[in-house]
Amino acid sequence: MNFGVWNIRGLGNPVKQAEIRNFVRSNNLCCVGIIETKISDAAFNSVSSVLLPGWRWVNNYNYSHKGRIWVGWNPREVDFLVNTSSKQVIHGRLLWLISGKVLFLSVVYAEHCFMSRRPLWEDLIHTSGILSSTPWIVAGDFNAIRDPSDRVGGSNAWIPAFDEFKDCLTQAGLDDLRYTGYRYTWTPSSGPNRKQRKIDRVLVNGCWNSTFSYSEASFLGPGISDHSPMLVKVMQVPKSSKPFKFFNFWMTHPDFSSLVSEAWLSPIQGSPMFTLCAKLRLLKCKLK
Repeated sequence: MNFGVWNIRGLGNPVKQAEIRNFVRSNNLCCVGIIETKISDAAFNSVSSVLLPGWRWVNNYNYSHKGRIWVGWNPREVDFLVNTSSKQVIHGRLLWLISGKVLFLSVVYAEHCFMSRRPLWEDLIHTSGILSSTPWIVAGDFNAIRDPSDRVGGSNAWIPAFDEFKDCLTQAGLDDLRYTGYRYTWTPSSGPNRKQRKIDRVLVNGCWNSTFSYSEASFLGPGISDHSPMLVKVMQVPKSSKPFKFFNFWMTHPDFSSLVSEAWLSPIQGSPMFTLCAKLRLLKCKLK
């Protein structure tokens, strides 16, 4: 199962709509969060219906007229049920139809002002208490850095308000999902003095790591946006073969001796060790 989140910085341009389609199709996404669409509520249905035909969509227009967050999903692969929403986040349950596994997905687009972000931090901390035993992934644009290493260029000033994001993650038990790709996810300018920031993140709780240990995020090239698209891949845990066990009661079976003799008298060429291993494999197949 693959899903993604991207701050597209406006979805009205047909070129950007084409980029979203390419992002979804080239990465085989079953669910996508689109941030900062700048599409009016009145235009939501017309744009979303042609963006990815056959997909279903939810949004947070009830809390923001700017279309800050859209979440879309392919109903043939997954089902998404909104739990709660606000101006800065959509929380929902994502059901993976092929496996029956359930996870909790939160798509975030935080406010620019640190005081306005505080309700989001409180929301995440509160939600973490409810989801302590549920795999939870939080992805989006947090408009905040966690520590000084999350920035290059521009001002190096650090104020106490910057610590609020880090404190939120600590209290909520959230940390970065293992990732590859771009270290800095937002580059609002170009040239030798350009600023770079890691404000887009994919965060998970402890239950996610134990349930979906074969998962990772990729931060791709920003392309037509100044934000990197976030791609999350959730792989099934590979099934390991069970070790062979010999049961003593097999020796009481009337055909046991003949099965052993048949395997041991099989004509196998090779070194003594190879021959021994090959005959043991033959015997194992006969005993099962």
